[in-house]
Amino acid sequence: MKRKLLVAALAVAGCLLAGAVVHSAAEKKDEAPKKAKAPYVHTVLFTMKKDAPKEAVSELVADCHEMLAKVPSVRELRAGRPAEKGTPSLAKKDFSVALTVCFDDYDGLMAYDKHELHQKFVKKHLPNIQIDKLLVYDSEDQAK
Repeated sequence: MKRKLLVAALAVAGCLLAGAVVHSAAEKKDEAPKKAKAPYVHTVLFTMKKDAPKEAVSELVADCHEMLAKVPSVRELRAGRPAEKGTPSLAKKDFSVALTVCFDDYDGLMAYDKHELHQKFVKKHLPNIQIDKLLVYDSEDQAK
């Protein structure tokens, strides 16, 4: 009987201790500052020239991540080829690479535009881009 009581007491103590640890971890998680979404969005659709080297698309995508993501005002960056599967009958695939970059504000976009890494990126990849098909969209998230 004493043994059963001891085992039961240890089990209750273990549950209480586990609950305290979980509660403490949840409190710490709630205390972490929440990162606000960057509302300024810059989207670029690149179409490569027909005579561009085969590796031009892969290099452009890699340089987006390796060069442009390092610009201090960049909050988030996504770059890649058209998705194999997309919205049926709506998703366009008539581009080579899509780039989406998020900033806190217009000043962040302007700092990015003037930054030496962006300028280096443009100089390197511009010779392989069809300028007449280059699409640039800037938007602001309207969520409150």
